[in-house]
Amino acid sequence: MEIYLIRHPPPTNIDGLCYGRLDVSVDQTTIAAAADSIATQIPNDTLKTAPIFCSPLSRCLALARRLAAPNEPLIADDLIEMNFGQWQGLRWDAIPRDQIDAWATEVWDYRPGGGESAQMVAMRWQRWLDAVRPRGEKAVIAVTHAGVIRTALARSGYEMGAPAVESHIPFGSVYRLDIE
Repeated sequence: MEIYLIRHPPPTNIDGLCYGRLDVSVDQTTIAAAADSIATQIPNDTLKTAPIFCSPLSRCLALARRLAAPNEPLIADDLIEMNFGQWQGLRWDAIPRDQIDAWATEVWDYRPGGGESAQMVAMRWQRWLDAVRPRGEKAVIAVTHAGVIRTALARSGYEMGAPAVESHIPFGSVYRLDIE
């Protein structure tokens, strides 16, 4: 099965903010531009026939709706962004440096702000994958977040030149995984 992982477009007014699961907005022009760019990166027949799953947050749902039209995407709670606990809504520069350093030292197991660890996000990813696999689809599309994509790539052994769990995932980027 081919899985196309798509990161949502850039939200508005989030510079320097740890927004995690906050439901931040994306303007419609940015959504349209991202959809156009993504359409050039995924085969047309896949876009027309593959089920499109998405995080329940509006920045993913809006893009998924545009890609799935005239159909509706399938909302999957397991595709939601990492929970940053008490850090959510804070500016990154307001988070104590020792906490940021602790996270950088133990990326996989540290729970930023008391929220979720990357390991916990990976467990949600696996749960979603285990639910989708039996559908027998040739391809599926998932519009999600950087945290979910990083853990999915790390779990699949995707090579990025750096550990996938620490890699930069650009807004609107598309990653293809081939899952048996």
